[in-house]
Amino acid sequence: MRALIIAAVLLAGCASAQPVNRAELPEHIRMDLEQRDAALAEPGIVAAGIGETADLGGGLRVRPLEVLEDSRCPQDARCVWGGRLRLRVDIEGVGRRELSLDGFPVETPHGALTLVAVSPGPWAGWPQDRLPPYRFGFSKS
Repeated sequence: MRALIIAAVLLAGCASAQPVNRAELPEHIRMDLEQRDAALAEPGIVAAGIGETADLGGGLRVRPLEVLEDSRCPQDARCVWGGRLRLRVDIEGVGRRELSLDGFPVETPHGALTLVAVSPGPWAGWPQDRLPPYRFGFSKS
């Protein structure tokens, strides 16, 4: 019973998180979001959020399931290691795979699938309760 109450409180906290008002963000973060939005809209890139399906054509469809790791170094910090982003996806007809933002494709019967862009970028200044939802850009080769 106690676990159920804790889960309900946590879910209520998630539901009450305020969406990001871009006008309230520092200019450098707004500019970064605009650049990332543009990268997600480039020709040959298909974007999707968690739970959405990206149809890259020719039978290649991918659905992001969860971010396994986002240890990318914040752009407003100095880091010894650049970090990485690992994403679990479901590739139609293939199953669950892991993609990372390192440029290495995953081979499928319908072509090679690559994670090429992610928004938002890593910034130390994000209010943790108001992070915008992830958007992922995929390409096929």
